[in-house]
Amino acid sequence: MWGEPKQATSATTSLIYITLGALCDVWTIVYYYYLTGHNGSDTAYLFTYGFFATGTVLMLIGFLVGRIGRSARAAEVAAEQLVVPPAAVPVAATPVPREYVPEHEVAGTASPYAMSGHAADRAVPNA
Repeated sequence: MWGEPKQATSATTSLIYITLGALCDVWTIVYYYYLTGHNGSDTAYLFTYGFFATGTVLMLIGFLVGRIGRSARAAEVAAEQLVVPPAAVPVAATPVPREYVPEHEVAGTASPYAMSGHAADRAVPNA
């Protein structure tokens, strides 16, 4: 099974279960009609009912495996793809409005007292 995608195995498994279940049911029905025409024993009827139930269960499993495989297909395909992170988008240099810039940066000084509220510190001319 080298080189086959994972999603193909669920479809194949589903098809095998459905086919085996249908064949089991068909031959069980044929044998049931044979038994009714030839006075079959209770044991033969017991096995006939058991094989019919087995075929029905196999078909049900096949239908469910197909449905589960179809639901999981997106996850399987996404896991096989190479994940490439998106390219970093540079942030455009936008000017910051004057009301958001601290006063000491506008004045061009690095004085720790620029935001103190002293009138003498605010008297520095803008650069």
